[in-house]
Amino acid sequence: EIQFWREGLGTPKVPTIMGICPCFASFFKGNDDVPMQKLEDERKGPYPVRIDAKKRSANLHIDHHDDYDVMTGSFPGTACCNTSFEQTRAYFEVTVVKKGVFCIGVASRGLKDFDVFLTNATDKAIKNQELKDNSRVSWGYMCSTAEKDDVIGCSYDLNDVKPVMRFYKNGKRIRSAEVVGIKVDVFPAVSVSGDCELKVNWGGEEQKFRPKKFEPVMRSRSVL
Repeated sequence: EIQFWREGLGTPKVPTIMGICPCFASFFKGNDDVPMQKLEDERKGPYPVRIDAKKRSANLHIDHHDDYDVMTGSFPGTACCNTSFEQTRAYFEVTVVKKGVFCIGVASRGLKDFDVFLTNATDKAIKNQELKDNSRVSWGYMCSTAEKDDVIGCSYDLNDVKPVMRFYKNGKRIRSAEVVGIKVDVFPAVSVSGDCELKVNWGGEEQKFRPKKFEPVMRSRSVL
């Protein structure tokens, strides 16, 4: 995959072989007047960041929108994002549309039963259990007191000595819930129950409370 635009190296030079084979000209030309942002948007292709259809509970009702997902469920269920965390610092958030019980956090590839909640994470319990139990497949912060329009956020920081996951309510850090030292690749994930309805913003829409130096969740890109 050609990375010229992403690395800021400008439009690739047309190779001399163009004069021999015109087909190469149609491949390389035509980008001089195209804004870099448009080129970057085109590279994303038809694969937006959203809830993965294969990694979700059948108990959930999911509505996909261009910039966000809406999920609701009467019975417990979990849904994962269709990409794992790829950047050093990532963030996503949910807005409460209808009050209920929900959980926000992450899940590893080992999660097979999506008809359950992500593990409730508290500072003391998560650290003790993390050190002793390597079989865990999900970590999260459970919330039942958030009111309509409250925003609960989740940040994942790989820039520290150990990965750190933190949670926020309307931009204020929830210090009683912190996950340190997850040792596997994880996917952003959300659980709902009790007719709870959430608007899940992976980053397609402007995020209200994203911490400084963090980015929205970005989909992974394979390099050919």
